Amino acid sequence: MLTVDACLQHIMALQGALGASLIDYPSGSTLGATGRVPGVESGDTDAARMVYATMKMASFATVGHPSGVEEIVIIAGNGYHLLHPVVDGPHARLVLYVWLDRVTGNLAVTRRCVNGIAAQFCRN
Repeated sequence: MLTVDACLQHIMALQGALGASLIDYPSGSTLGATGRVPGVESGDTDAARMVYATMKMASFATVGHPSGVEEIVIIAGNGYHLLHPVVDGPHARLVLYVWLDRVTGNLAVTRRCVNGIAAQFCRN
């Protein structure tokens, strides 16, 4: 079982992690943030909008069943942006947002680790 702070600390321990936050995507509220999250307020709001729009698009997920979207990965000039919906129980409104350095980070390893961290967080 992980708290919000412990969850974010685990993510920041990953090689290349620049920043992380936990976002309530329907409202755009940030529940916790650490590291160099690009524009915490606007960055998390933008991330929440991206997740919300993706969850509502039938081409990406079964309508009414948001667990069809496992992750959203955005590859940008300033790094990789990983949006991982937490789709279990009372945390189903949450998404873990990770900003990863393109040079020092490993996207595949980070994706696997974030999945495990999210599973530990869901056990709360």
